[in-house]
Amino acid sequence: MAQRLDRLEELGESLLDFTTIDDLYAWLDRTEKV
Repeated sequence: MAQRLDRLEELGESLLDFTTIDDLYAWLDRTEKV
C-alpha cells in the first residue's frame, strides 16, 4: 500500500507542473505529435 501512495505522490507532483490550462494543452499537443 505504501508503494501505491508513493506513486500517487509522484503523479500529483507531475500534475502540479501544469500550472495553467495552456501548459496542459501544450503538453497534450506534444504527446500527440510523437
